[in-house]
Amino acid sequence: MFYLLSLLTAFFLFGFSGPAFSQDPSPGDIAILPEVTTPVEMSNSDANRIVCASTIEDVIFSKEKGLSVHFTKRDAFLKFQILKEDGQLTYSTTPAEVFVVCGDHVFRIIAIPKRVPSKTVRLTSGGADQIKSNLTLMRGLPYEEKLLTLIRAVYTDQIPESFTVTQTRKVIDLFRDIEVTLTRTISVEGEGLMVKEFVVQPRGSHIELREKDFLKVDLALRPVAITIDRLTLTTGQSARVLIVEQRGEGN
Repeated sequence: MFYLLSLLTAFFLFGFSGPAFSQDPSPGDIAILPEVTTPVEMSNSDANRIVCASTIEDVIFSKEKGLSVHFTKRDAFLKFQILKEDGQLTYSTTPAEVFVVCGDHVFRIIAIPKRVPSKTVRLTSGGADQIKSNLTLMRGLPYEEKLLTLIRAVYTDQIPESFTVTQTRKVIDLFRDIEVTLTRTISVEGEGLMVKEFVVQPRGSHIELREKDFLKVDLALRPVAITIDRLTLTTGQSARVLIVEQRGEGN
């Protein structure tokens, strides 16, 4: 049952302040699991980043392979050595084995140097820890506050590592006066909630938007909350529409 149609008003009353979540992964990020040897193509000209969801305890690698690694609490930065001889730059082509101790898990990466842009590798412990993190994050919150917390995280792009972000670009031909594009889906495993983010643009010179206009099964099967960041659009403007949907799992 949809009962938070005016969530936009409540959202602004609560404000944008909240937990300091990390930024959501970009489409080019690579996620790997522990105890699995994973080959990863990395830039042999720029620094590459390894992100741990908890704390990096240690990084073991062979310096003889022309590799340098520096790490802090949650991030490690890996760079292949570049040699300069007779004015010419020589980039590494030798793969290097890297072990990262992230929390209670060990990740084994075969870093393959390539002439590619800098890569970000995210170390994930899989679905069980992901669900546990989400349940911990939402524990004790009333249902309405869970929805507000989720929308606030997505709206401000402060999305926890444990949320699953799927980037997409799907145009949904549903309205005569506006163009609707699904840009990403954010799932909260274990809580049975997901957020679909849409970008809306007018096809004419002026359009008024209402939350209830987006109560369409083509957009969400079981919506529980909708918020729009701009209700009036003119030519060249766009609005973000966030629809929270119940997935039928968890609480």
